[in-house]
Amino acid sequence: MITPEIFNFTTKENIQLQATLHRAPQHRKDITIVYFHGGGLLYGVSTDLPELYINGFLNAGYDFLALDYPLAPEAKLPLILQSAFELLSFYLKNFATIFGLKNYSYVLLGRSAGAYICFMMCARFAKNKALLPQAIISLYGYARLDEPTFSNPSKHYKKLATIPDESIKKMISDEPVTYGPMNLRFGLYIKARQEGTWIQQLCGTDDPQKYSLDDDVLQTFPPTILAAATLDPDVPYRISKALSKRIPNAQLITLYEEVHDFDRDIHHAAGKSTYKEIVHWLNATI
Repeated sequence: MITPEIFNFTTKENIQLQATLHRAPQHRKDITIVYFHGGGLLYGVSTDLPELYINGFLNAGYDFLALDYPLAPEAKLPLILQSAFELLSFYLKNFATIFGLKNYSYVLLGRSAGAYICFMMCARFAKNKALLPQAIISLYGYARLDEPTFSNPSKHYKKLATIPDESIKKMISDEPVTYGPMNLRFGLYIKARQEGTWIQQLCGTDDPQKYSLDDDVLQTFPPTILAAATLDPDVPYRISKALSKRIPNAQLITLYEEVHDFDRDIHHAAGKSTYKEIVHWLNATI
């Protein structure tokens, strides 16, 4: 894979973000896959998507752009969403002059919490009647934070060892964080899910319904493809199934697995087949 190009951006709140661009080498469609990573908005890095899947998009002619965003609890949800919006808007305004692309056309791709950001970005652009994505790709994502499961202690995570408060304190920075590798910050997510405080970590005292999308908003969305496992321990499968019914022109890929991020292990056949199906769907849809 050709070395990607990195573009730096500073938000209005003086948060330093990066956009990492992979250019399709041939058969270019002049459409960019814009990617937001997962991690419960508490951890993760924008460059986490395996090269295998990125190459699948590039070989099909799509450019691939991975975007940073600040993480909780150092940043609360309004700042996270505003920062993501500013960086995405920066791309849309400067696709030619700075990024050297011929067309602003884009597809939003998100995994888990990244899919949530994609949905929130699309809703904001739809409200402003701005440049909507041509499609959305949601891998085990969600569009509401007022889901009761998210605010209750997780049986799955309560099976894991309890993480000491002192360890949690060491994971949290005094400054906004945009780079949170799993090996350094996954404990924040485990602790939050064990205690049922995950949504509180994101929203503070705000009502999570404020950051949840209703059906009338979902009706404005472009074609969407979703993929989720039936026994997902993090995000219930029924959420993706419901979204596939409420978003017009939506398709759901169902995996009969007991796993959340089924595409993390590149040797897992489910990930490979899902991304091939996504590329096929994109080629037929946009």
